[in-house]
Amino acid sequence: MLTSRSGWVRIAEVNPPELPDMSHRNLTGWTNVLVTDNVFGRIRVSPYAFSARITHDTPHVDPTVVVSTRDRNILAIESEVRGALGNGVDSFLVVIGDTVPHIDHLAHHYEIVEHLRELQRDLPDFEVGMPTRFREWQFRRRIDLGAQFFVSGPVMDPAVVEPNLAKLNIQDGDPPVYLMIIPPFSLTWVEQMESIGAVRATPELKARLGDLDPDVGRKMGWEVVGEMEQSAREAGAAGVVLMGLKFSSVVDEAIRAWPELE
Repeated sequence: MLTSRSGWVRIAEVNPPELPDMSHRNLTGWTNVLVTDNVFGRIRVSPYAFSARITHDTPHVDPTVVVSTRDRNILAIESEVRGALGNGVDSFLVVIGDTVPHIDHLAHHYEIVEHLRELQRDLPDFEVGMPTRFREWQFRRRIDLGAQFFVSGPVMDPAVVEPNLAKLNIQDGDPPVYLMIIPPFSLTWVEQMESIGAVRATPELKARLGDLDPDVGRKMGWEVVGEMEQSAREAGAAGVVLMGLKFSSVVDEAIRAWPELE
């Protein structure tokens, strides 16, 4: 589980397929994945069911299910969690969920975290995490609530990693924080990610990207991923979550292109 990992952790964000298939068997190069829940309102296979298939068919991969509260009540979420636990899934990241298109929120994410923490007394071992903005007050409030691990970001620029993680003022004994990172493959891609909430990149990074050819930009993007990872480790993160990639890129390109830590 992410709360008890002792070494540096690389996590790949993956979207379940639109229809059931066996694509999860291709996650052979990963040990941890974050399974999304119908991002941007696009209906896909249940992340709970997809994660269950991962635990059965690729047991070396530990999935963390994104639990979106945007369109479910407590009973629905608890039912899904109980089913996932019965299939060996033991890690859950509770988020509000996007509102594109607009969806009325039927459950509050704080309430769900409290409820799941209470269930830990009676159900098999599992962990409950939350996202946090780069705000210490929110980080501390969610620690007090009982969240056991955190994700924060996303970022696309090594220069913004340390200053933003420093805002959390991570202390010894705090739950682990995993930094979400997006490869900056092109200036257009960076600006698109900024428009949906990624931390703004510096003018220096944007100048590096310039008008690079796609192949050159992709290569440089992976180099920047390595720089962000190194910065995150030095700044006190417990690991990184690679985001913004197609499933095919996660299982093929990322394994080949992501540089090892020095």
